[in-house]
Amino acid sequence: MNRYESRSEDAPRILLLGNGPYQNRGCEAILRGTMEILRHAYDSELNVQAGVVATPEVVNRQNAGEMDPQVDSFSLRALEGPRWSPGWFQAQSNRRFGTSFSPHLKDLKNVVGGATVAMQVGGDHYSLDYGRPTYFMAMDEFLFRNSVPTVLWGASVGPFDSDPVFAKKMFNHLRRFSAILVRERESLEYLQANGVADNVHLMADPAFLMKPSRPDADPLVAPGTIGINLSPMLAFYRGLKAADVDIGEWTRFCTGLVVEAASFGRPILLIPHVGSSDPGNDDFSLLEAVCSQVSGTVPVDVQVLPRGLNAPELKWVISQCAVFVGARTHSTIAALSSAVPTLSIGYSRKARGINLDLYGHLNHCLDVGDLDAATFSQKLDNLIVNEADVRSALETRIPALSQSALVAGTIVRRVAA
Repeated sequence: MNRYESRSEDAPRILLLGNGPYQNRGCEAILRGTMEILRHAYDSELNVQAGVVATPEVVNRQNAGEMDPQVDSFSLRALEGPRWSPGWFQAQSNRRFGTSFSPHLKDLKNVVGGATVAMQVGGDHYSLDYGRPTYFMAMDEFLFRNSVPTVLWGASVGPFDSDPVFAKKMFNHLRRFSAILVRERESLEYLQANGVADNVHLMADPAFLMKPSRPDADPLVAPGTIGINLSPMLAFYRGLKAADVDIGEWTRFCTGLVVEAASFGRPILLIPHVGSSDPGNDDFSLLEAVCSQVSGTVPVDVQVLPRGLNAPELKWVISQCAVFVGARTHSTIAALSSAVPTLSIGYSRKARGINLDLYGHLNHCLDVGDLDAATFSQKLDNLIVNEADVRSALETRIPALSQSALVAGTIVRRVAA
């Protein structure tokens, strides 16, 4: 008997679908914050099954270390597989011939019976940032056919303007959701402008509600510390083709950014937020290399946070920084929700939208296409000069945003009734 089967049969049975594994601490932050919101909305025991886009082996390890007794994860197979594998052929067919092979629906079929509500933990899946989101749309269609109330949760949506034929299909698809909870006003206004309005509501990203947790091995964050998260993923959004990205060159570029930050005379803590076996997606290997290259060459202390901290612990560390610079969206949300003045390095709508909702402007948002040492230094200087005012503004804004996330939980409960 697994942990899910041992729980009360009378508890609401909720599916959280489409999230990634906890190696991406942003994915963990979404789940932790969502659970806080659902507990507030339901005020009861919950049976939550989380469909994770990862192999069964990864999900089994995640379940073994799961610290929330109301969460049990299961694997949703990714369509893409090794070259020449069945999954690879299916993915190629879907792309080239418009077929709809969806082996992950077999995984979903095993858990859909009796579900109270299904929540697509959208993030930025419902955009064209990673290609057409047909993998997630296939799950939606399956849920619609099985009459499961389906919610798009905490999402940034669009734009789809570069693919007008698909855009029309997507807007029709989105109208079928029981509710769409978007995490920034730009997505709300975009959907309304394209005729998707009746089922759309605004909320803060669910990770705003994740509670920080002080690590047992307390990392010392010196007064005045600049926290910095940089990611190899950013290199793929600087107008280059994937094959043209040189991780070694990107590491040297990031080293130059940290040298610029050191010129402000403050201690620097490099904070990885995503771990991966793929060097093109692993913050740890990048920032460890940057720290090694910088150490001893600048007049301030530069440290890199060690591996092993979970998302609540990372949020606690980030909350101790005086200011923060982040490339990973949920590293910036950890900072912003802790009222830490934050510079976001963004590549899509989500960074712009979150900054507009928090600050009311884009003074503290730097598009990756404009990222160079001079612009980075100028933006960081502006943040530091205005540090006290920015912190005060965030402290004023956070309660209303947190409340919007709690209200979103009541919307989920209402559509599930």
